[in-house]
Amino acid sequence: MHAKSALLNPLIMPTKSVLLIGASGTLGASLLDALVAAKSFKLSVLRRAGSRSKIPYAADQVQTLEVDDDLSFEGLKTALQGQDVVIVSFRLRNAEQHMRIAEAASAAGVKHFMPADFGSIDADNPRARELIPLYRHKLAVRRKAQELAEKNPDFAWTSIVCGHFFDWGLQEGFLHAHLDRKEIDIIDGGSIKASASLLTRVGEAVVRILNLGVTDVTKNRTLFVQSFCVTQNDLLRSLERATGSTWTVNEVDSESFIKEHKAKADAGDAEAIEDLVFAVGQLDADWTKRDDFAMKTLGLEDEDFDAVVADIVANSTPY
Repeated sequence: MHAKSALLNPLIMPTKSVLLIGASGTLGASLLDALVAAKSFKLSVLRRAGSRSKIPYAADQVQTLEVDDDLSFEGLKTALQGQDVVIVSFRLRNAEQHMRIAEAASAAGVKHFMPADFGSIDADNPRARELIPLYRHKLAVRRKAQELAEKNPDFAWTSIVCGHFFDWGLQEGFLHAHLDRKEIDIIDGGSIKASASLLTRVGEAVVRILNLGVTDVTKNRTLFVQSFCVTQNDLLRSLERATGSTWTVNEVDSESFIKEHKAKADAGDAEAIEDLVFAVGQLDADWTKRDDFAMKTLGLEDEDFDAVVADIVANSTPY
């Protein structure tokens, strides 16, 4: 079957058993919504035995499986038996834990593995790995998945890198554009383009990849997607149109910003780590220049930037 026909006609594909690990998080909940809406998969979520998290779907839509709280290899291997696809969407704080999930997936006969590689920056980025431990962890898991794929020809992986989660980032202040006080931090003049994605776009990309299956364009590759690729000045102008107000602009030098927040992060300031992710994700995240920019491959198009910003503003703090 040609990859293109599979993408356009997912119903002719055999029903895949898909297991999502991390369904209760911000990204995981959005991915689960997209997978349910696709009506193409036999869906399960994995929950630790001691977790009280619940999903908003009936058992006939999404089955809940349990694993021991320690996520042991044997417990994971048992839980992952019979799954075609495993998607991991909870935050990658513990690289060994995530590598163990990959190892268990391969041992359990899982055909397609998607690690928790979603996010602002490509883990191949040397600056990101130097400044932010998370990206060293992500690269370690990606390399483990590749090692497993080389040993097991029936196992493959696909990573998705999507840039900043735009809707979440704008609503929560992560993008340093503060809706409550109409103030924005602009890095190095604000003319650097960066890719960003709505949470729903990440879900769309996951579904499209699963419909394609393991092919030359998805097998053991990192794919880059976006909702749009814009500058901070584009964001400022759009916010001013949406709010009908002139915003306060703080000009920020990237070198000084990174130096300051790296020192804070090294001293244990968790928010400073997020600030570093914001900065590097603004400086080094134009996916349109990447060979594995996958928008055309996945049949996705850019979204209307101004309409997205206006919608977020309208559904946030009143102006």
